[in-house]
Parts: sequence; structure tokens; C-alpha cells
Amino acid sequence: MSDYAGRTFEYVSKAELKPAKEQVEKLIRDLQKNLREENITFSPKLIGSGGKNLVTRVAGGNTGFDFDYNFVIQKDADLGPKDLKLLFIQELQDLIRNTQYSSVSNGKQSMVIKVVDKKNSRILHGCDFAIVNEYADDEDEFNQEILVRNKTTDVYTWNEKPSAKNYTYKVSNLKANGLWNEVRDEYLKLKNNNNDEGKKSFTLFYEAVNNVYSRYNWV
Repeated sequence: MSDYAGRTFEYVSKAELKPAKEQVEKLIRDLQKNLREENITFSPKLIGSGGKNLVTRVAGGNTGFDFDYNFVIQKDADLGPKDLKLLFIQELQDLIRNTQYSSVSNGKQSMVIKVVDKKNSRILHGCDFAIVNEYADDEDEFNQEILVRNKTTDVYTWNEKPSAKNYTYKVSNLKANGLWNEVRDEYLKLKNNNNDEGKKSFTLFYEAVNNVYSRYNWV
């Protein structure tokens, strides 16, 4: 069962999101600069709700809000998946030392940092960074694989990741037809009904877009 069972989500205001985003984006630029010296380059992509001002948090809670970024690898210096992710973690750890961010957590798919208010025992905001490859297959279909760590065996691999088909087209169409508030309502509903499944926010965001889109029988 999800840790958020029985709680209610609310949207975070743009005014509160802006400084947090700016902090994270500066950190990412510094990370790009440092890794470039190791012949590693990547393109950051803010994914899911974070890029559409649909960031939520538990109302009255102490877990704050977070963003999700994909780091799309362009050059990897011929490193294997384990060495690549550990280098990212090391560089991130060096960059956040003596800042308000906590240490970097090495999760199954993501590297996680958080701003913790220790005095009041609460998280202000956090960010999850995933390392991905994007490529076109022989039929020019878009594909994505994500760097995954098996916590039991400590083995790192690239796993195929299902993509959200026609996502950008659907978002543009919904906005053009004045349906974005309906997407916002659907996303918040899915967040608040996510008690047992524990799906990631960006997955629920894609579901919200698809649900609203399908209501109007668009092809």
C-alpha cells in the first residue's frame, strides 16, 4: 500500500515552484559542465507533471513536492551502466556538498536529492534524476531505455521503458480545445485515488492526459 494512503493531494503554486526549479536547474548545469570534462554529455528533460505546472504535494503533510528529470545520454565515455551511474552520483554529491540538499540516494531507477527542514522534521522539496538512452529503431519508432539498479544483487542494466505514445500531440490538442483544466482535475483525482498502486507521478500524468483525450473520441 502507498505511504500516501488516506491523504489528500493539492497543487503547488507557481510562485513556490519557481525558486525550487531554478535551484535544480543550476545544479544540472553545473553537473553538465563537470561531466563534460569526463567526456560525458547529456540533455536534461523535465518530465511528467513538473513541466506542466501540475506539481502536487500532500495537503498539510511533511513530504513536500518533487520534480522528475530524465538525463538523456549523448556521450557516455564507453562506461558500463554501473560505472556511469556511480560517476553521476559522485559528481552530484560533490556539487551539493555544503548546500541545503541532502546526500544523493541511489534508488532502483533514480538518483534522489531532497531539501530537508530538520528543525521542523519535514521535506521542503526534492528531485529524482533518471539516466536514459533514446534512439530510433530500424522502423524509425521512438524507443527509450532506462538505467536500472537491482538493489538485491547490485547489478546495473539498461531496461526498455514504455513510452507515452503521441503524448506531445495530445497535450497540444487538449490545450487548443480549452480542456487543460479538465486534465488538471483528472490528474488530481488520479493522485488522490492512487493509495494502493503507488504509481509514479509522471505515470499518473500520462494517464490523465490519455483519459481526458479518450473522452472526446479523438483519433
